[in-house]
Amino acid sequence: MSHDSTRPGQGRWQSLLSACLALVLTAAPVLAQTITGRIDGRVSDSSGGVLPGATVTVLNEGTGLSVTRVADENGTYTITNLPVGSYTVTAELQGFRRSQRTGFQLTADGRLSADFALGVGELSESVEVQAVTGEAVNRTSGEVARTIDSQQIKDLAFNGRNYLELASLIPGAVATDYDPLALATSLSVTGQSINGSRGNTNNLTIDGTSNLDSGSNGSQVNNVSLSFIEQVKIQTSNFSAEVGRNSGAAINVVTRSGTNQYRGTARYDVRDEKFDEPNYFAPLAANGERTKPPLEFRNFEGALGGPILRNRLFFFGGQQYRTINRFTNPSRQTIPTTAELNGDFSARLRGADGVVGTADDGVLLDPATRAPFPGNVIPQNRITRDGKAIADIYRAMQGKASSFTDTPTANNSTFVEYNPFESRQDIVRLDFQATDKQRVYGRYIHDEYNLIEPFGTFSGAPLPTVPTDRSRPGSSYQIGHTYVLSTNVINEAKVGASWNGQRIKPQGTFWLRDTFGFGYPEIFDEPGFVAGGIPNVEVEGFARLQGPSFALLSPTTDITVQDTLTWIRGNHSIRSGVALSRNRKDQNGRANYFGQVIFNPSGNPNSTSNSVADVLLGNFRTYNEASADPVGFFRFNTYQGFVSDTWRVRSNLSVELGLRYEYSTPTYAQGNNLVNFDPARYDPNQAVVVRTNGLLVPGVGNRFNGLVVAGDGIPDDQQGRVELLTDGDNARIPFGAPRGLYEAQHLLMPRLSFSYSLNPSTVIRGGAGLFYDKPEGNLIFSQLNLPPVLANVTYENFNLASPTSGAAGAVGAVGGINAIDPNLTLPYQTNYSLGVQRELGGGYFVEASYVGNTGRDLLRQPELNRASFEDLRANAALPAAQRVSENFLRPFKGFSSIRYRVSDASSQYHSMQLYGTKRRGDFQFTASYTLGRVLTNASGNGDNDTVDGAGDLDFFYGPASFDRRHAFVNTLTYRLPWLRDRGDVLEAIAGGWEISSKYRFQSGQYYTATGNSSIGGRRAEYLGGEINIDGDETRWFNTAAFTDPPEERRGSATVGQIEGPSFRQLDLSMRKNFRFGRRYNVTPIFDAFNVFNTVNFGAPNTNANAVAYGTINSAQPARQFQLGVRFDF
Repeated sequence: MSHDSTRPGQGRWQSLLSACLALVLTAAPVLAQTITGRIDGRVSDSSGGVLPGATVTVLNEGTGLSVTRVADENGTYTITNLPVGSYTVTAELQGFRRSQRTGFQLTADGRLSADFALGVGELSESVEVQAVTGEAVNRTSGEVARTIDSQQIKDLAFNGRNYLELASLIPGAVATDYDPLALATSLSVTGQSINGSRGNTNNLTIDGTSNLDSGSNGSQVNNVSLSFIEQVKIQTSNFSAEVGRNSGAAINVVTRSGTNQYRGTARYDVRDEKFDEPNYFAPLAANGERTKPPLEFRNFEGALGGPILRNRLFFFGGQQYRTINRFTNPSRQTIPTTAELNGDFSARLRGADGVVGTADDGVLLDPATRAPFPGNVIPQNRITRDGKAIADIYRAMQGKASSFTDTPTANNSTFVEYNPFESRQDIVRLDFQATDKQRVYGRYIHDEYNLIEPFGTFSGAPLPTVPTDRSRPGSSYQIGHTYVLSTNVINEAKVGASWNGQRIKPQGTFWLRDTFGFGYPEIFDEPGFVAGGIPNVEVEGFARLQGPSFALLSPTTDITVQDTLTWIRGNHSIRSGVALSRNRKDQNGRANYFGQVIFNPSGNPNSTSNSVADVLLGNFRTYNEASADPVGFFRFNTYQGFVSDTWRVRSNLSVELGLRYEYSTPTYAQGNNLVNFDPARYDPNQAVVVRTNGLLVPGVGNRFNGLVVAGDGIPDDQQGRVELLTDGDNARIPFGAPRGLYEAQHLLMPRLSFSYSLNPSTVIRGGAGLFYDKPEGNLIFSQLNLPPVLANVTYENFNLASPTSGAAGAVGAVGGINAIDPNLTLPYQTNYSLGVQRELGGGYFVEASYVGNTGRDLLRQPELNRASFEDLRANAALPAAQRVSENFLRPFKGFSSIRYRVSDASSQYHSMQLYGTKRRGDFQFTASYTLGRVLTNASGNGDNDTVDGAGDLDFFYGPASFDRRHAFVNTLTYRLPWLRDRGDVLEAIAGGWEISSKYRFQSGQYYTATGNSSIGGRRAEYLGGEINIDGDETRWFNTAAFTDPPEERRGSATVGQIEGPSFRQLDLSMRKNFRFGRRYNVTPIFDAFNVFNTVNFGAPNTNANAVAYGTINSAQPARQFQLGVRFDF
């Protein structure tokens, strides 16, 4: 099936977006995931008596927005739907002195309390001004959340300038990926775990609009520039019923807006490997020093905001350009020598004496005569066109290698390839206070993203045969409207859309057939995403050659229409809302439509006895080709609603009650061209007969027994877009699976939290809630590549010049498929917490909490079609000639591996989280410590089981791969107080210095000891004794504590007995402000990452059979320096 490189369905989604915009702007306003906040409080006299009728006014200090409310009969007031920013709150009543408090920093979904005790007097008599000096306790709800504001973002050093690093700076968060540049270039959002949740369970939004690619739940659409961010709100537990979709944290980026002052910033950062320290394991150069791979990092950010109409209309805009030019880590591979590629195998086949031409040399057979080739050299006239083409690819790889030893030895080549990245981001935002009752804003972000990956994106290729340009432009649009219907009823309407157009196309010419002169005919002529590519080539004993069939076209659109109504009634602040989301992703299946050819002497009667010699002659063992590159037009809809009541039960007790409803269709294909294996549909009476060698007896049974196609047929409007095969056993595959391969579910999520004030400075807070997760689309994308959507044909033991002239491959098992449990249920977490917050004098704030959760119905992917441990063990005990194929022993005959997605895993997280901060003044800091533990029987959606633990979830229960028992994070900023406000030369030279730092300590990851056995890799045997010792990279743990697994039973090692290396790093930033006039500042910046050059080791080898058992051969980045300059006004 062909398809072009334009964005499929672009016109239709633009029409849908236009319709949604029209609906919002011209009809009744239609849930805004919150980018506003609220301020409430109580007005009393000096004796504590309530003052109903007092007038309370809040003023946004940046935009001039002013909102006035009158205290009710209990002296309380609530002002909602306020944009984030800095506020002044004033309370007044005739007969009392006016009181004013300044410096309230309102965050997204923030709940601030401003209480007033008015003294008797005339309004004009005096104004009492009280400045807020630090972070305030939350007296409204029990949510667990943190906010990082623009000042913190501005002060701290960020390697790679990636905002997601902020998510690892809060209590309960641990970093799981320590390469910041890789995170910046990959758009990955899974580099941290928050409160023991999997990395792909967090929900990312920009101003409340989705910023998550639904295909993986693990990458973002827009990596928002730090200069464009007003604040990042991270809600980790017990948050409002207004927030859903994912079971992990909610990470909302609030973009900056204009104010009544023109403000701008421009920043330029540069990094170069010359300033960095080499990695601990970097190879040695000829001079004995460790090498440093070339690096060039350049980053420019600029932004400007201000008024168009003062107090009414504001703008903000900005651009970021970033380039990262670096190289891949060294990769050692085995490739043929020049002599071998020319047909000379004399050196390869020399005997033990090491001398060519002696009696102990090996023999290269001529398949035509079965006589030896003279001198073990193939005559040039016997080398085929396609054999020479493959040889020429290997010759090209010799030329690309950074080092190549032209000898027949293992790992004779090393590849270090250029890996450049370039991105640009643009943002425009408008905020309009149309009237006192109506406020409108619009925001647009667009990213251009290009990454050249020399080994190919998502290919797993060992050699750089198909470098790719991963182009991933992404856009985010949003329009919001706030309407004050009355003093106690406010409506928010919002429509948002995000789009990314991921394209992974091959670059250069190495991937083209014509470059190397291939001549063999392809079996099928239907092109895929790209045309004219080389096949995948596997040569026994050598690095394989990857063709371009993995090229990807995957545009994604997500549109959401939302509406939220706020109703304040007495002591109740009630919010309710609805939302409708439509997600679409058009993605090709990436089947092997250019063919795969395998050269292996074993079982090949036409072999020379050497795989490279077979290549030159074109004599393959097997040739396989897929019939097409199928396309899935994937869709899902989500319908959401919620109601939440913040109830001030008493002046010192608030309760938040909420209920959320979601109905989300599983991701399905419009053409129903998805196929599943359903064990319930497998009929033993139709089973094929499997021979002991694993091949099938022809013409017996149903080869595709158990396969089922989604839906009840191809919809009429998809005819011609989707085609199914109807020949042979394909015709026996029925329709009837759910369209998304599992059923949609109605979800109810209750939420409850409370805040109890012991006094104005101390509150006890807690709560609990239920949170469901939306599974990633990757669960079903590969279901395109099964019969009857796709055919794979195989030919054996012939010549590549005419592959179909060979014997049709003996019918083997359908292999390597994924399947989904039709009864799969959606994973969920029950979150709960209890803690205390206290404001201290001098702007200090502390919090101590217990935070926990229980995960149920978590996804994993065990092997469904596994032969039993007993059968495999008995088979392995037989003499080699008597052993049968594993496919002969499998329960579902006619299939080999079936990885079966199920929802039966669980997890448990408990933690103590301590937090302290000072957020005002010259000296500011945050500090958090988490003592936590997360236990689970599956750490990820794709977790497999092993043969010794099949069917026993308890066997896999232990610390998660993202469990870090201890985590401490500290940030600090100190504005040096001397030589300030002098206005002289001395201040200009030596004043204005600032220092900030960021320190992280985490204990190590937990690992499980394994070993090899006659039936594969299994759990090792634990011999007793101490395991975790004071080791180093040569012997990290007590290796004598484990040995090979016993053949007759499970190994006794348990999950997570080995604790890996901890992580310690201090980052430092020093800045000097040069002030010009009252408004202009130029600030040189010196950033250092890993200041003390701490060696943070990677993972130890835990395989008891490995040569490197117990050792470590990798480390995290060493010390790095970054220079920058910033201009502000």
